[in-house]
Amino acid sequence: MPTLDGKVKRKIPAGAQSGTVFRLRGKGLPDPSGHGRGDQLVRIIVETPRRLTPRQRELLEEFGRISGDGVSPAAKGFFDKVKEMFG
Repeated sequence: MPTLDGKVKRKIPAGAQSGTVFRLRGKGLPDPSGHGRGDQLVRIIVETPRRLTPRQRELLEEFGRISGDGVSPAAKGFFDKVKEMFG
């Protein structure tokens, strides 16, 4: 992720959704009173492919079937969108 001091690496946890905000402590702007630096907030955007091969589509649909009722609301919305794209 780009910061004022250059790029830093940060692991994004599996299952992170678009819009999730991560705090990079001490990587923000300097405090006007001269007491350290603030935090930099980074919002992630998770992009999904627009074009899928038939095999990718098959695997994605299988994942949706396997997930069943245990799918979180955000993930369920994703699969609903996928169904709309191919339905």
